[in-house]
Amino acid sequence: MDTIKSTLEQMTDAFAHPLNNQQLDDIAKFVTDSLSTRFQFGHDFFTMKDVIPTSLVEALSPYIDSGLQITGDLMELEARYHEAKFSFEFEISHSLSGLVSLLTTQTSIANIVINAVYENDSFKLDHANQKVFHDVSAEPSELHGVYCIIDMENGQSFLSQMSAEEAKQAMWANTHDRLNGVNPYTTNTKKLMFYKASCLRRGLKTISALNNCGDIQLVSTLLNLHDRQFNKAKALRKVMPLNNYKFRGCSKQPSSIDQIFKQEHGNVVIPFSQPVKPTVKNKNVVKEDSTKWLTELPEDCIESWSEDTLGVGF
Repeated sequence: MDTIKSTLEQMTDAFAHPLNNQQLDDIAKFVTDSLSTRFQFGHDFFTMKDVIPTSLVEALSPYIDSGLQITGDLMELEARYHEAKFSFEFEISHSLSGLVSLLTTQTSIANIVINAVYENDSFKLDHANQKVFHDVSAEPSELHGVYCIIDMENGQSFLSQMSAEEAKQAMWANTHDRLNGVNPYTTNTKKLMFYKASCLRRGLKTISALNNCGDIQLVSTLLNLHDRQFNKAKALRKVMPLNNYKFRGCSKQPSSIDQIFKQEHGNVVIPFSQPVKPTVKNKNVVKEDSTKWLTELPEDCIESWSEDTLGVGF
């Protein structure tokens, strides 16, 4: 903890707002307690100790500039892979319990209920009377979906729903787009927490769009911070040369999260070089001019190089 605190003190000038001793202690404890957190990248598992310490400033700055409290009770420390540096950097996001606590104490949201629905459960929605009937089955079964009910202090209620497929798509998008291949959801409990948090954010977007929340600014800030992390990751992403296989496991079998992703989305990997089949020589065929430029390739071939899927390379 002393090492983390001393590092923050050396980099405190990088923040727009100076941190007091209590804030430094809270952040240092938050980071120190998270250093043993494991995540998966490619075929191997790492911990937060493998992340570049100086990247903590860039991860903290948006939250500190927004006036949000940095504490382990509200937030989770994550890692993102930086392809240009061949290393991991810190990323921060609010945990599910942190989001619920923040929203119910500092906004006009009175109560938040988030439940997972399994296939053996009895679930029915009465839209006319705005009621939800959900009986949880004692028998284990596959996840069917997630629903979230947000009650406002003015008496209004908002319902958001996500199917199991939508929740998984959101998790894969977060893993591959925001964290750039890093998978922090290594257990079923962590996956379920992410599903619920995604459903909650869907409800918050509805509230933010309708602009009927008394403290809409905080809701918009939380959503913008999350969207900013996606945009930042997109800007950092670039095509990886094939000779850097040890960082992406190009010469090995794909990891479990990669296999699931490809099963749902199809094979998104575009080979850097297509296999060439031997051709039978025909003496009657006129030999093509070897001085032709590569730019004379068909347009559909050239366009494929501008696609984002080219640099995925799992």
